Amino acid sequence: MKTSLPFWLCTMSMIGISSTSSDTVVQPIVALVGDDVILPCTLRHTVSAVHQSVEWQRPDLNPKEVHLYRDEKDDLVLQNPVFRGRTSLFKEELENGNTSLKLTRVKLSDAGNYTCYIPLLDHQKTIIQLLVGAVSRPVIIIERMEGDEVVLRCEAEGCYPEPVMEWFDAQGRVLPAAGPTETSRDREGCYTVTSHVIVPNSDNNTFTCRVQQLEIKHMKERQVHVPDQMFPRTCHSCWLTVLVAVLGAVLVEAVAVAGGLLYLLIKKGILTFRKEAWTSEMNKETTKNEEDEANESQSVIGLDVKLSILIVLCVI
Repeated sequence: MKTSLPFWLCTMSMIGISSTSSDTVVQPIVALVGDDVILPCTLRHTVSAVHQSVEWQRPDLNPKEVHLYRDEKDDLVLQNPVFRGRTSLFKEELENGNTSLKLTRVKLSDAGNYTCYIPLLDHQKTIIQLLVGAVSRPVIIIERMEGDEVVLRCEAEGCYPEPVMEWFDAQGRVLPAAGPTETSRDREGCYTVTSHVIVPNSDNNTFTCRVQQLEIKHMKERQVHVPDQMFPRTCHSCWLTVLVAVLGAVLVEAVAVAGGLLYLLIKKGILTFRKEAWTSEMNKETTKNEEDEANESQSVIGLDVKLSILIVLCVI
């Protein structure tokens, strides 16, 4: 009587499985907090997995079971509570050898290495590294004026892993930040980063804040245009206007002082304009003497005026 081989042994023979185990490592899978992610796993030669046992595990946890499929149904008695209600297989794809795991509502704590293991096909174990990130688009605030420049603040909160923040001008050139980036963490381990930059008025006051998380290959940025009106007014010829105003004020004051001084000199009799009436006796003198006397009188008046002008100039 011919003895039939066990089902599992027949299956192994059909797909040519050796007894030597072989692990397959796939590229890291990146997921964001709150998203759903698929951890890929496919049997070689597209063998049906309907009658197989499929074990998804995460060795660093206790218990390590993430999702179990046995006897053609899910067996979640040993499942780690942190995954409860968040895992599932694609039942309609099991026949095609697709044993991928869908993980919903991803958390930061879900990051780690997962194994897809088929006990009866112990040669095949697929290892998937799940990277979990939390991202946020940065926000730019026009914070204050500093001299004739404007201070901008960029903030991104709820980020993981810790992002790198940079500033750029309209031409894409990196702008030096005004001090080191400020970093803090919340209870869930997400980062909030803040950076400042001081910018002058330019032809195109458009500035960009960029946040990059290289580990999860993620980048977000925000642009802001600062209106010209936000920059303090500057006037390169203002010093000339001020100088003219000051000189004008000094000149007006000097004229007022000079006028007052001249009035006092006249009032006190220090400065006089002599206009004497000649007597009839003097009229009898010769014409030559009259001219000499007139010239002498004009010379005295001229001397008094010159003296007064000299005094005014000294005051000014």
